[in-house]
Amino acid sequence: MLILKPFLQPDLGLMMFKPGKTLLTELVKMSQGNRLVVMPLPEELINAPSGKVNCPVVPDSSCRSLVDDERLLDFFLNDEVQKRLGSFSRWLDRVPHCQLSDGEYCDKNLTTLEYEVGAARLCWHHDNEERDYQVRKGVSIAKRNVMLWGLDGVKNQLRIDRPVSIPELCWWSVVNSVSEHLPQAVLDEAFGVKHIEKANTLNVRRESDVRYSLDTASVLPERIKAIPLVIDDEPPAMFMARPKELTWHSEKYLKFVRSLPCVVTGKTDGVVAHHLILHGEGKMGAKAHDLFTFPLTTDEHRKFHDDPAGWERKNDSQLYYVKQTIKKALDLGAIT
Repeated sequence: MLILKPFLQPDLGLMMFKPGKTLLTELVKMSQGNRLVVMPLPEELINAPSGKVNCPVVPDSSCRSLVDDERLLDFFLNDEVQKRLGSFSRWLDRVPHCQLSDGEYCDKNLTTLEYEVGAARLCWHHDNEERDYQVRKGVSIAKRNVMLWGLDGVKNQLRIDRPVSIPELCWWSVVNSVSEHLPQAVLDEAFGVKHIEKANTLNVRRESDVRYSLDTASVLPERIKAIPLVIDDEPPAMFMARPKELTWHSEKYLKFVRSLPCVVTGKTDGVVAHHLILHGEGKMGAKAHDLFTFPLTTDEHRKFHDDPAGWERKNDSQLYYVKQTIKKALDLGAIT
């Protein structure tokens, strides 16, 4: 897929592109004498530079984009959420075109215009027009940019290459300790809660009703259970000449590790808790402490055991991922 800026000639009925020699060669290979598909740039690629992009030509219709979900606008405008996402202005500065371009005149220089909610990337010509009289389209684009920036940040941090889903957004909010700012309606959707319709104006409830309704806003923090780690500053074995080494086991901690996304692929399905080997651990057929684990998919786990040294050369040391997993457990309160 190539991203190219079109040069429109309405009077002549022509649309021209200037790909350059390298991209023109790519274009020839893609076409192979056939017709080409010309389509609007997907919103998820709004700040992608011109050139070759390795993504499907036609987006996957099975993945519902949350860009139009206005319930999330206040969430992404929250100060605490924005701290976790990074700079909105820096993201917007990478948009390489005027977002109010109408196919007619646009100045070659770009600037950023802030609106009451969000901001837009405009050329100097449209920026002057907007400062005099803001149009509805500009206001809508500014809000949409906030949504695109927020979802793009979540997607990058979760290391996925498709639109973010509601459950994935909830997981990201838990990891970053901002789940309390999620809208109630979004949490209800994530938990599959269906609200009971009011039978009449008196709001009479039957005894068989399921305790009225589920408060998903309070359920989410309760689902993040703490895993107790008992500390003994003077263990009896410390006073023995040759104490027997014990291995720390905790199925609760392993369950927590398996709930995390794979450190390599970012996937959450089929995740196992990989125990550290090498680095002085995993000797004589014995597993390391359950604390020395990190999440891997079953496929990635198999690749590791096929060639542990090669896996570490490609993906970094196991010690780094063990440390990151323990840090996440402490940050989330999984270990207290």
